[in-house]
Amino acid sequence: MENNQPIVGIRSTKQRQAILDVFSDEQVHLSADEVYLLVKPTQPNISLGTIYRNLDLLTRIGALTQFILADGTRKYEKTSSHHHHLVCINCGETKNIPGCPLDREIKGYSKENEFHIVRHSFEIYGYCSSCQTK
Repeated sequence: MENNQPIVGIRSTKQRQAILDVFSDEQVHLSADEVYLLVKPTQPNISLGTIYRNLDLLTRIGALTQFILADGTRKYEKTSSHHHHLVCINCGETKNIPGCPLDREIKGYSKENEFHIVRHSFEIYGYCSSCQTK
């Protein structure tokens, strides 16, 4: 799972690299607790507090993107192309919606209102196919 890519703008540490390594798959969406469980085997001295601090730092520098589920859980993913999410409110399964289906409308509305957008996000909540059949 190691990709050992340098972290731009901050000092690279083994713990930070281990955290980034769990996000090597662009489809993975993880909570801090899930990251902790995945990193702990290779970094046995890491604390949950260290995970939270590094997730915050990696989000601030743009290496990771954070989004919040309906229940308030924060999930993180590797920063990639702009997209949104389908989120199951029962099991938490999260799928990417490629691109932005509202891009044209958002840009038009911001231009009309002379508003400079830095970023936007949205999640669509419902039930995945597995939870619908239960």
